[in-house]
Amino acid sequence: MGTSLKQVIDYLERDRQRFRRDADTDLLLVHGAGTMRRWTLEIRLSEGGDCLHLRVPRVLELRESDHIADVALALLELHYQIKLGRFGLDPHDGEVDAEIVLPLDDATLSYRQFQRALGTLLLLVDQQAPRLEAIAADGRAPHEEDELAHFERFLADLAEASGLPVEVLRQTIIESGDWPPADEQSGDGDE
Repeated sequence: MGTSLKQVIDYLERDRQRFRRDADTDLLLVHGAGTMRRWTLEIRLSEGGDCLHLRVPRVLELRESDHIADVALALLELHYQIKLGRFGLDPHDGEVDAEIVLPLDDATLSYRQFQRALGTLLLLVDQQAPRLEAIAADGRAPHEEDELAHFERFLADLAEASGLPVEVLRQTIIESGDWPPADEQSGDGDE
């Protein structure tokens, strides 16, 4: 069943969304307003209309950042936390994007599904972009104290899901040099 480009365009027009269509690729470009800024969204179909892709390119560009590993760790944490949507990091050019992919194999796309996916993607990038930008700038998220507690909860959840002890997971991350930040590591005074 799936959906068609015409149906997606009808939904955009129903919401009075301005968009541009690339006739060669059937890619729709929409400018969506979040609470913090406007984002460009790419909408396309694949698999003969059985799959809808909503993507926000260039949420963040990390070419000049010394903290790519810190951002990658934050993206991994987000993957574990969010149920609809995902962030991607292109290792070649440092682009961070966000995407929602809706498989529509045995159903048509409803207006409500389309609105939810579009709104969720905008909300997701709007909420997470400032945090990711802060991490890219100095390796630390705003409100780092909350971040530490959040990280501990993340470790506990990951331990429960994986069956590994929290201590093993924490030690693995610490040994990798990614956590805690260098200025928070405490020595025993014997240096």
